Amino acid sequence: MIEYFTALVIAYTLQGHNIETAVWFRNERHCLRAMSSRTFDHMYDYMYELYGNDISMGCYPSEKVSKLVKPKIRPLIKSN
Repeated sequence: MIEYFTALVIAYTLQGHNIETAVWFRNERHCLRAMSSRTFDHMYDYMYELYGNDISMGCYPSEKVSKLVKPKIRPLIKSN
């Protein structure tokens, strides 16, 4: 199984400038869990009140591997 570092990106426009802010996680599962938590809901709601519907939030996996689980080599069994 391979896991990739994943960014939770909040993107919005501020006075005509596109802004993207990222919080990095070890894997996509952690990012999705954080995004669905009440903590980020409050931040999103607050940003929405300030800047309207010109805001988005999502999880974006990178190409950088954070965890690589290699299969274990089976021991050789000698038959009689």
